[in-house]
Amino acid sequence: MKLARALAAAAVLLPLPLWAEPPSLDHQPSPCTVPDKPASLCATITADGQVGAARIYFRPAGEKFYSFVDMAFGGLNFCGTLPAPRGGKVQALEYYVQAVDDRYESQRTSTFNLEVKPDCEFPPLEKDSVKASSIVVHATNQKQGKKLPDEFVSTGVSFLPVATK
Repeated sequence: MKLARALAAAAVLLPLPLWAEPPSLDHQPSPCTVPDKPASLCATITADGQVGAARIYFRPAGEKFYSFVDMAFGGLNFCGTLPAPRGGKVQALEYYVQAVDDRYESQRTSTFNLEVKPDCEFPPLEKDSVKASSIVVHATNQKQGKKLPDEFVSTGVSFLPVATK
């Protein structure tokens, strides 16, 4: 009985529920992109509270470690810019989108393949030259080293390695 009263009081006094739903994430993958041009990928992300972080994790297909770029809210959805895949160095990128809300609940998409080919009909190219020239890529593992993988064009890209102790 005491537990029931305590729970009833908590339900009235607490403005937020004791449980939280993960963010809702909707992303329409592109089948391909072109070499040597940065790609812009977007997703609609909603949360019960605030979206704390939205990221695109990506890697050349078959590689071991992912890198990530942060996504920014653009009024309708969240978008992030991937560095340009270097022509002749990479056939496809594997990527997924992940969002975390202000209660640390997370949600991610399935892993998608983004083929890199010169004859892509509707490539998701980054049209904003400022965004295309100021891409920040974060490593997820110390073994990725201190520079962007050779499969990507490094012009306009800052690479942040994992901090060592």
